[in-house]
Amino acid sequence: MAEKRDSILDAATMLFSRKPYHMVVMDDIARQARVAKGTLYYHFNSKEDLYITLFKDGLDDLLVRLRADASDEPVRDLRMFIESLFFFLYERKDFYEMYKREEGRLLSKKLKNCYDKTCSIKELLDSLLQRGIEKGIFRSNIEVQTVTEMALGMIKNSISAGSGAMEIKKRVDTIFDLLLYGVKKFN
Repeated sequence: MAEKRDSILDAATMLFSRKPYHMVVMDDIARQARVAKGTLYYHFNSKEDLYITLFKDGLDDLLVRLRADASDEPVRDLRMFIESLFFFLYERKDFYEMYKREEGRLLSKKLKNCYDKTCSIKELLDSLLQRGIEKGIFRSNIEVQTVTEMALGMIKNSISAGSGAMEIKKRVDTIFDLLLYGVKKFN
């Protein structure tokens, strides 16, 4: 059963990444997943339920990955945060395309839980930067929320540029260097 559910989620993510919500129908998802339409409704009450599940599961996976990398070393954690977020979004481009399309609508009642998870991602980076300030590693005069928004913006905007493994590593390195030397305290 889990295999069919995963197949449905994969098919739906691919379709929603290419078309807006209102242009995707359950028949398309069933056809793409190679399951009967009834099987869709066995696993999900509605298209909306399926859609919300895609966001919830994707953001849950991302949060698990980001939290797993946490230690007590702010510079290392900054690097791992950037790398983990970048690779997650890069590896799951269909999810990321879907997310980009809906990011402005995450405040709706239906996606409130997903908005909260997005805020948790920001809070993780905020707390990482704050720990670095408290330890005297990062400058104390930075505005943490602004740096967080800049970091997330750099990561999101660099996902689509280039595709080779070396190119990805260079982008991660560049973002890390820009952030580190922009926030690092120099004596």
